[in-house]
This record gives sequence, C-alpha cells and structure tokens, in this order.
Amino acid sequence: MSRPSGFAPVKCGGNPLPGCPVCFRTDSIFYAVGKDRLFHKMQGGFDLYRCLSCGSVFQHPVPIQSDIAAFYPQQYWWSNRTDGRSLTARLMRHLEERYREWVTKGHVSFLERCARQRRSGGRLLLDIGCGNGTFLHLARARGFIPHGMDMSESAVAIARDQYGLDVRRGEIGGSAWQGQRFDFITLFHVLEHLTEPEGALRFVRTLLAPGGSLIIQVPNAASLQARMFKGHWYGFDVPRHIINFTWESLKLLLDRAGYEIRSTRRFSLRDNPASLASSLAPGLDPIGRKGRSGAKSAIAEAWAEMAYLVLFLTAIPPAWLESVSGFGGTVWVEARRVRPESE
Repeated sequence: MSRPSGFAPVKCGGNPLPGCPVCFRTDSIFYAVGKDRLFHKMQGGFDLYRCLSCGSVFQHPVPIQSDIAAFYPQQYWWSNRTDGRSLTARLMRHLEERYREWVTKGHVSFLERCARQRRSGGRLLLDIGCGNGTFLHLARARGFIPHGMDMSESAVAIARDQYGLDVRRGEIGGSAWQGQRFDFITLFHVLEHLTEPEGALRFVRTLLAPGGSLIIQVPNAASLQARMFKGHWYGFDVPRHIINFTWESLKLLLDRAGYEIRSTRRFSLRDNPASLASSLAPGLDPIGRKGRSGAKSAIAEAWAEMAYLVLFLTAIPPAWLESVSGFGGTVWVEARRVRPESE
C-alpha cells in the first residue's frame, strides 16, 4: 500500500479532516494542542490529531521541510567538553557522562540479544541519528564495528572528537554510506522526526546486508504517559516530533516497507523514566536546559542536575510497571527484510 496520489486533508461538513500519514485513513480526531515546552524556541501551539484506525498521533498541518531546522537549538547534542570551566562544571559533566553510559547500556544489551539470535556472525553496525555517539562507543566495547550518520555537523564533530568514531554527516536518502551494507542498523528516536517515515525505511533496506536487522525505538503514543499528559507529554516533543507511533502503526509501517518484526522490547532505562520525569518537570530536563539560551551558574546547573537525577530515579518503578502492563513509554522492535530491496 503506497500513499494515494493527491494525498491531502478532506472536508466533512466544511471542516477539514487530516489524513493519517501512516495508514492514510481520514477518521482522525483532534487530540491536543502542543507547545514547545522543552526549548521554548517556537511560539504558539501545534495541533495534534489522533488516528482512530492505527492510533498514530501526528501534527497537522505537517510542517514543511524548510521550517523544521528552526525547531532545533544549536546545542541539541550533549558533549563532554568543558572548555576550561570551573571544577564544579567539569565534575558535573563527568557525572553526566557516566549517567548517559549507564542508561544506554540497555540499548547495547538489546543489540547483543538480537546478534545472538542471528545465524551469521557479522557485527557491522550503523546508527542513523547517532547524536554524540555514546551508543556506538559502548557497542564497540562489546565487539561491534561501529559506524554512524547524523545530519548535524556538531553531532558528527562531537562523536569523532569524544570517541574517535567513524561518523559521517548525511540525511536519510543521501549518499553518506552509499554502497555499504551493515548487519545491524539502528534508528533510536528518529522516525518520529520525519515527515516521510516509510520512504526512510525503504532507504534503510538498501543498506542492510542479507539477513541484517533493523532496530527501531520510538515513543509510544498509546502509553499511559501519553494518555495522562496528552499535549504536555515529553514523548511528543512538540514541534520536533512530526508523527508519533503506536505498536500497531509501527507494525503497519514496517509491513508496508517490506519488513517483518522478529523481536520486541518494552522497557528502556534511558527513555521510559526520563519521559515521565521530563513531562513532570520539563524545566529540569538536561537536554532542554542546555538548549535554552541564557547564562547559568555552575552551582545552579549542579542543583538542577541533582534534582533531575532524583526525579529520574523516582520515575523508574512506575515506568517499569507501565511497561509490564503493555503500555510503556517506548516502542522498540527488531525487524528484518522480507522482500527484495528492488521492489
């Protein structure tokens, strides 16, 4: 099933009904108004709609590509650089680096589990949207051969400088890794940022080696967190998240792009508690604080870091229980190609 030609909102009784960008049905309903609670870069509200067929929650109208870059602050990526700042700042940066490595180990564990289930022993890994490279750095220590791609020049520079990784600047559909084939490709919190996720998945198929695995993680639009906070949910990250998926809509998208799901996971230590904590206190979110403008003292930042850590640790038990119930804050799957890439 491909997108119908002339795909656009239809009118019913004079009111436009936006078509779902995942299943293309037009039985969507208004869901909430979201605002840029994380960085405060964009003023006003963004309308979110929920598809009654597949459950996806999406922005309408869909932002045009030329406007999307303005949604992201310059300091969107975490770095361990301290630039000669105070001892307090350097200490907090070191502790944050340890924290990030600790919570990212779950991603590497899932990757290792997928590797054990494959017959071939290849370990070539490509992380699309690799950010600062923490995941690739940890995967390399577990025997994977890491490669990365990101559209941000600063992210690529950080990954190279901090960890010495083979990371290239490029967008999905570009030529950064053209002609290469990888045993594993990971897309952690990437699909929700894209206006054409199906096209991205079809492109990724061309980079997968025979029998290779695609590992995807996205926020769960059907989670208890999403239902509780609605437009204020951190997982929707308005306006940067264009399309937000459920288990059903992600499976539908993968099926249409030529994949089958082989394994799943319901809990992410890095993301599930964090999305709950940052929904409750967006002003304390580490990425948000670094992306917002304004001078901040090292002492104030240290207090904010410690307050967020306490909130994060407190959020782990309810986030885990939420996942056990089947309505966790993230959806992630391992999928493999089922049709030739030429289709």
